[in-house]
Amino acid sequence: MLLADPGAYRTQAATEEEPFDLPTDRLFGGDLDTVLQDQLTRGATVPVVPSRFVHAGDMSAFNGLVKAAQAIERNDVIIPVPVDAAWLRPEFLGKLTAGLRRIQGVKAIALGGQGNPMASFAKATENLRTVMGEVPNLGLWLGDQPTAFDCMAHGAAFAVIGAGGSLRHVVPPSEDPEARRPYNHTPSVFIPNMLRYSVGEYIAEKYANSRAPRCRCAACGDRGLDSFNSRRGEVRVAAQAHNAVAWTTMLDDLFDHATAADRQIWWKGYCKAAVKAQKDESRRIEQPGAFTPSKPLTKMAELPLASEVSANGE
Repeated sequence: MLLADPGAYRTQAATEEEPFDLPTDRLFGGDLDTVLQDQLTRGATVPVVPSRFVHAGDMSAFNGLVKAAQAIERNDVIIPVPVDAAWLRPEFLGKLTAGLRRIQGVKAIALGGQGNPMASFAKATENLRTVMGEVPNLGLWLGDQPTAFDCMAHGAAFAVIGAGGSLRHVVPPSEDPEARRPYNHTPSVFIPNMLRYSVGEYIAEKYANSRAPRCRCAACGDRGLDSFNSRRGEVRVAAQAHNAVAWTTMLDDLFDHATAADRQIWWKGYCKAAVKAQKDESRRIEQPGAFTPSKPLTKMAELPLASEVSANGE
């Protein structure tokens, strides 16, 4: 599939009157249908609605976006719903779910915040699972690999994994990214058995006195993960190829489990093994805390399965 993401949510906040970014400098062709058709004319498989960002608790903007999405009559579009991660908090969760359910077409939630939105509060992972399970035709628009797979295991229609850190979440408009490292950093490398991303420089540093894990995926052949410690463009491309192959290989494993229950069992087991792998590797290289499981990953490994919740009558 080839999609063109307008990305309006990165620079513009939605209002009740203007939830979508539509051109105002045209005498003709400034309507939504023309904007979507332009994407198809340029080769897009499916057009993407130019949704703007909804700040935390802005009900008028959220309702305006939902109403505008409901008015879309064509059935060949994806409607991003970019919202602050705070919409997953208990005080907003019901309103978010109800609004998403009112949109009959294919929609996808994009979460905003600094860093990993799923780490912004304790129940974020659990509440996102709830939304994915209760809203039909809903996907994840931006996310990292663990969040994307967690959504797919718990009811999402699809999920989009960002190639780089800035493409795995939305920094709310008017906010500057609170980056912990310079923009020109070494590439982000996905370590499959740990379900974690680490930049190449960090991996090389931690394995300076021991042999780094080797990757035998189709993109790497037999490459040490410490070899991505470079800012050169070809190394960044190689890291992105490694990441993509790692994700798609795991995707085959996910889809090998036909039922939702089986997928959830498989995924929880993978998460538990990844948490253990990070702790074990830190001990092996004698660097306590070198690889520390993220809070979202720990939640994915510990939260009860849907079948367990049902069995306990909760």
